[in-house]
Amino acid sequence: MLLGLFFALLVAIFWSLGEISYSRLVRNVDRANVYLYQYLTRSVLYLLVALIFNASLFGSFSFDHFFVFLPIIACDLFASYVVNIAVANGKLSVVSPIMAAYPIIDIFLGLIIFKESIGVVEILLSIVIASSIVMLASRQKKTKNAPHPLKGVIFSLCYMLLVAFSICFEKSAYIGDFSVYELYFYKGIVYLLTSGVFMLFIGVTPVKLKKPNKDILLGTGITPIGNVLNSFALSFGNIIIVTPIGSMYSVLTNFLSRKVLKEKLSFVESICISSILICTLLLILFTLI
Repeated sequence: MLLGLFFALLVAIFWSLGEISYSRLVRNVDRANVYLYQYLTRSVLYLLVALIFNASLFGSFSFDHFFVFLPIIACDLFASYVVNIAVANGKLSVVSPIMAAYPIIDIFLGLIIFKESIGVVEILLSIVIASSIVMLASRQKKTKNAPHPLKGVIFSLCYMLLVAFSICFEKSAYIGDFSVYELYFYKGIVYLLTSGVFMLFIGVTPVKLKKPNKDILLGTGITPIGNVLNSFALSFGNIIIVTPIGSMYSVLTNFLSRKVLKEKLSFVESICISSILICTLLLILFTLI
């Protein structure tokens, strides 16, 4: 369990830095290039993880095992699509806490599917988080950093659901004795094929292929490292404990978005975001007790 907590804390750090870098990237680079480098970077990193830890996987492709991991990969692919739209249209300081509220889904999935315990306090905290998200959505207005704020909120909610179910599917795979390395072997293959599709798309359209630079590498490379660490956290710990800890990346993201991206929040927005962050933190404390 301690290893799970350790990896979950690393997840929070990497996901926060990744969100800030990715938010800056999608505002400066066209969407086709962002997707191309996002998928290409993930494919290289994920296949490298599989190669380093279990090179024998490259000679033992199994369609049966691939279909076990397919729901996880599908959720990840859709999530990597909707997060682009969420951060491009809404304030990162707003959409990040919403996207990071996935523990309210995973806690109930952990209770129902994995028979993990949950108390009345956790249920009440989840209700406060959900209510704060609804209030945030109703208060969004167009600004320079949020051209279509409601769209950003809607897609951040989609991202939250996709991440929640991806984590649930992944935990089920580990309970079934499938390994982290095998998951990333199949993930790497799918992302490599997907990046090839975007390479073809750029080749037949007027979109110009961007040369990889520091912003592209940081914007597309930090979050996948956090994804790998999150898989290790899930493999070592309970879903109702490691997911709230990993989701606390939004605290650091919220701070950095105002310092780095110069985002401004209204009083009501600040109250709603604070409620989401505080309740998520309390979820962590109560699940650890």
